[in-house]
Amino acid sequence: MYLYLKSEIIKIKRTNIRKVLLIIPLICSLLALGFNFLSGDPQIVSLSAETIINHWGILWISVFIALTAGLLNNLEKKSTNFKTIIGLPINLQKNEISRILLVIGFVALGSLLLVAAISLTSLLIGTSPYLVSLSSCILAVFLMFVTSLWQVPFCLWFSRKTNFFITLLLNSMLNLNLGTLFAPTEDWWFVPYSWHLRVQMPLTKLHSNGIPLPQNDELLSYSVIPIALVLSILFFIVLTLMAVRSFNKIEVK
Repeated sequence: MYLYLKSEIIKIKRTNIRKVLLIIPLICSLLALGFNFLSGDPQIVSLSAETIINHWGILWISVFIALTAGLLNNLEKKSTNFKTIIGLPINLQKNEISRILLVIGFVALGSLLLVAAISLTSLLIGTSPYLVSLSSCILAVFLMFVTSLWQVPFCLWFSRKTNFFITLLLNSMLNLNLGTLFAPTEDWWFVPYSWHLRVQMPLTKLHSNGIPLPQNDELLSYSVIPIALVLSILFFIVLTLMAVRSFNKIEVK
């Protein structure tokens, strides 16, 4: 598996995929800070760390995953349309798993960069985070990373079956619309795009619409976290198996 993963890393050495890793978390942080500072309200400015996490959840993490997966598939499509991979005496299932692991690595590094941006924000703005501790913000980013992992095999499969732009549009819009719609409801568990938004609410004390939650609100319950983690891990395993099986069938085309 190490050799498969190393091969995928070598392929992206001189591409724009690595730049995505730096740009997306940076854009997310700067836009969130910009909106807060434009308000002119000191209390809203103090919510900068929490707002960065909220923006990351409602849009940017799904954009990040779709963009990385789409660019990775485009690299193969524009070169040989996967013909080189098909013609090699390799295990196609392991090759797809290595691609999934590579995108997961990108998402993990992107999350770490977001944590760095949040930490820097808390240093520059002494009152941020305002509602919770910095450790809670970091934990929220980590949980959002885990509960979004199912999007990796989905986006790799879907962008291979369709194209880069459809995958980017669909994944980001479903997250922005379905995720924010169902996250505050009792049916949140039924919609995968709402899982990462729901787990961050008790940790950041922000509604998915960015408004601070009142004390004793039912959305502040930590009981949703283990449920979301179990659901997301199981769904990730199922989608990974489906993506690997689908990729293996390329050989007979």
